[in-house]
Amino acid sequence: MTATAEQKGPVEWQLRVEVPTAEVDAAFDAVYREIGSKARLKGFRPGKAPRSVLERYYGEQVGSEVLERLLRESCPGALREHDLQVVAEPRIQPESKPQPGTPFAYAAMVEVRPEIELVKVRGLEIPEPEIPEPEHDPVEAHLEELRGANAQLDSEPDGTLSALGHVVVIDFEGSVDGQGFEGGSGRAQSVELGAGRALPGFDEAMIGLAAGQEREFELELPEAASAHPAGTRATFRVKVLEVKRKELPALDDELARDLGEFETLEELRADLSRRVEAGREAQRTQMVRERAIDALLEANPFPVPPTLVERALQGRIARAVGQLRGHVPQEELATQAEGWREEWRPGAEREVRLALVVPEIARAESIEVSEEELEEELRSIARARGEPESRVRRAYKEQGLLESLRAGLLEARVVEFVASSATLTKG
Repeated sequence: MTATAEQKGPVEWQLRVEVPTAEVDAAFDAVYREIGSKARLKGFRPGKAPRSVLERYYGEQVGSEVLERLLRESCPGALREHDLQVVAEPRIQPESKPQPGTPFAYAAMVEVRPEIELVKVRGLEIPEPEIPEPEHDPVEAHLEELRGANAQLDSEPDGTLSALGHVVVIDFEGSVDGQGFEGGSGRAQSVELGAGRALPGFDEAMIGLAAGQEREFELELPEAASAHPAGTRATFRVKVLEVKRKELPALDDELARDLGEFETLEELRADLSRRVEAGREAQRTQMVRERAIDALLEANPFPVPPTLVERALQGRIARAVGQLRGHVPQEELATQAEGWREEWRPGAEREVRLALVVPEIARAESIEVSEEELEEELRSIARARGEPESRVRRAYKEQGLLESLRAGLLEARVVEFVASSATLTKG
C-alpha cells in the first residue's frame, strides 16, 4: 500500500491510497473462499463449487465485500503513516470498483483534530457580573409562598360569587370542533383564580360564578398545550362545584415552628436570607465561569472541524425533539427543528471549541481527574438517583460512559482554573 496526503484546509486532508494488485487479488481469494465454504449450489458439494461458478452467482456481493475489506485494512494504516488524528469517519471516494488483476485506488477526505496554540490562559480579563437587586424583597416573597403553601381552605357561603383569590373546585370539558383532547377535561379540579396556573384567560372566565353554576367559553390554546397548533380555538364547558377562600396563617413564630426546623420567625428569616444570598452567589459564580469561557475561546482561536459542530448540533436538536414529541404536532416540530439549526449553531460550536481546548490546557497546567474524584462523582450520582452505587457504576461502565463522565469533570476543573485566575474588570 502507498499513500500520499495533501492538506486541503485548516482541518481537512485528502489521502490518496493505492492498494497493489497482489493485495487486491489476495482479498478476492479470501472472500471467495469464505463464500465458497458456505455456498449451497445445485450440483456441487458444499465448498466444492469452482471459482467461475461462484463469480457468476456471487460476483456483485464479492465485489462489495472486497471493497469493504480493502478499505478496512488500508485506511487506518494510511492515517497512521501520515499521523492524522481524525475526528470523524473518512469520506471515501473510490476511483473505480476493485477488480482482480489490477491495483485499487481511492481518495479519502478526513477532518483532523486542529493544532491548538495556547496564547493565553491565565489572567484573562473578564467583566465582573452585576446581579441586579430584585424589585421585591425575596425573603418576604418566600415567606408569602410559605404562607400560601400552609393556607387553610374554607368553603364560602352558598351563593358567593367567585373572584380573584378564590379557589374554585370545578368539573370541566374542553373540545376542538366538537372533539375532546388530551388534558382538556377534568373532574373536581381545584383552580386558584389569579394564580396564572391555568390556560391564559381561563381564570378570568371563571370569575362571577357561584357553586352549582355553569359557563361555556372559548380560549386560544397556547403552544404545546395540546396536540393542536398554537392559536387553535377550544370550547370549554365548566361547572363550579365549590367556591373556597384561602385563610393564610399569621406570619409569626408558630408558622416557623410548623415548618419543623425553626423555633422563631427570625430564625426562619435568617435561614431564607442565607439561601437567597447563596443563590445569588451561585448565579454570580456561574456568570463568571461563562464569561471566562468566552474570554478563553476568544484569546485562543483555532479552526473547528465542521463535522464535530454538526454532531453537537444534532445532539441538541434530538434531545429537544425527544422532549416535545407527543406534545407538539410532528409537522410543527419538524419546522421548529429547522429553525433551531441556525439558532443553536453558535452554541454548538462554542461547546466543541471548549471540548477541544480543555485537554490542551489540562496537559499544560497538569490538571487531572483522579480515580478517587471519579468514584466520588459516581457516589454523588447514586445518591441523587437513590440507587445503589454499585448499580450506577456498572451501568456507566457497561454503557461506556465513564470516560464521558471523566471528561465532564475535567472540563469543570479547567473552567474553574481559568475563572479563578482571571482578572475581573469593572464596567
